[in-house]
Amino acid sequence: MSDLLFFCKTITIMLLFIRLRGWAVVITKYEKKQAILFDFHLLSHEDDYNFAYQLEAALMEKGKILFVDDEEEALLLLKRVFFDDDNIEIFTAPGGEEGLRVLESADIDLVVTNLRMSKMSGNEFLKIVKDRYPEVLRMILTGYSDISSAIKAINKGEVYRYLSKPWVDEDLKATIYNALEYINMKSIIKSQNKELKVLNTKLEDKVKERTAQLEKALNRVKDLAGTLKNNFNEIVSLLADVVSLLQKNLGAHSRRVVELTELLCDEMALKNDEREKIIYSAFFHDIGLVGANEELFTRDIDQLDSDSREIYLQHPVIGEKILGSVKTLGRIAGIIRSHHEEYNGTGFPDGLRGKQISPGARIIKLTSDFDNLVYKKGKSKEEAIEIINNESAKLYDPAFAGAFVRILEKSTGGLHGSYCRVAVKNLKPGMHLEDDISLKNGLMFVPSGVTVTKKMIQKINKFSSMLQLDYEVGIRF
Repeated sequence: MSDLLFFCKTITIMLLFIRLRGWAVVITKYEKKQAILFDFHLLSHEDDYNFAYQLEAALMEKGKILFVDDEEEALLLLKRVFFDDDNIEIFTAPGGEEGLRVLESADIDLVVTNLRMSKMSGNEFLKIVKDRYPEVLRMILTGYSDISSAIKAINKGEVYRYLSKPWVDEDLKATIYNALEYINMKSIIKSQNKELKVLNTKLEDKVKERTAQLEKALNRVKDLAGTLKNNFNEIVSLLADVVSLLQKNLGAHSRRVVELTELLCDEMALKNDEREKIIYSAFFHDIGLVGANEELFTRDIDQLDSDSREIYLQHPVIGEKILGSVKTLGRIAGIIRSHHEEYNGTGFPDGLRGKQISPGARIIKLTSDFDNLVYKKGKSKEEAIEIINNESAKLYDPAFAGAFVRILEKSTGGLHGSYCRVAVKNLKPGMHLEDDISLKNGLMFVPSGVTVTKKMIQKINKFSSMLQLDYEVGIRF
């Protein structure tokens, strides 16, 4: 990652130099100073100005150069080349060991060493410098016979450049100045990378802080959503109770259909959202019959007169309109409309067939018909199962019908379980009611055909003063 940042920064600097067309480093044969000229009006961005000032300051700092050579005359000549340059401070050492002592005491930027020295060779010296002072730039000053060694050292990454003996002063100065510029560039990049790292750290902290705030807000929203959902579920249950008070048979039928629908949804492993939508639909699938004559709940459609028959055929559409006007219940209105459609297309009100019918409507068609077969037409539960098997792929989705029959056949409570009578106060979760539980005033409280739940027990305890708790009801378990 650091190499990538260095590369990107280097490219940026190169592009910036192209833009800084007013910049020049002037070096002449008799020059006494390095001139750094910026035509700042050519810069178009604030960052360019900042970089330009930073670059100028870095370049104007004194560059510290250490020349290492065991030839004293060579060292004197090197010092003479830069004696009048105020921007460069020269250090010399007659050998590698002396050079290392200088490096320990001075903050050297650039080391220039001869390869052939008597005590410690230039290669040995450079290796130690690289290990101990990796930030110090290294160059070689060598004779013609050592050029191959110098090139080899460059290729291995040991040194930056090499200079040959004897040298030309102008070439030497140009190479040294370029090396110092290179050092300063690396220093600027390193400094800016540190700043970038600090900024990234601060940004990460800000992101973490903001993420924590968002998570906290999200948790509050989830809590609120959970509360609203619980309130909505309680409202649905309340409306179902109101329907039961208004019309006993309709309320009992709806509660039993809800229970059967929950079992089938679980068997089909439906997603939570889809399951919830279908169960809400089961609560209200016959809401279009509220206020209708009692005979609609006790007689088969073929036994109804023309007026009642028309009301029955229209109740899915009426139910859709009732729920469609309530925003929170509008999503189930389509299921309500289609819950009397049949798989082969002979149902009502739209004559839909197969997959044209929503999964929720296909499920409720099945569970509602089963309940009607048992509690409205007086069929035994075994007979109802046989009818469903026979009508699979005709009236019912075969996949749903098969799953529903499996549920009924493996269930014991309410089908083949042991029958007995127990007092209302002794009811336990899991018992299947064979009789209605009514209030003292005669209103139905819990319909027959449902399985006792913990929530139902809590409800019985809450209304205990209005119930005959010693009254015995038939149950299977």
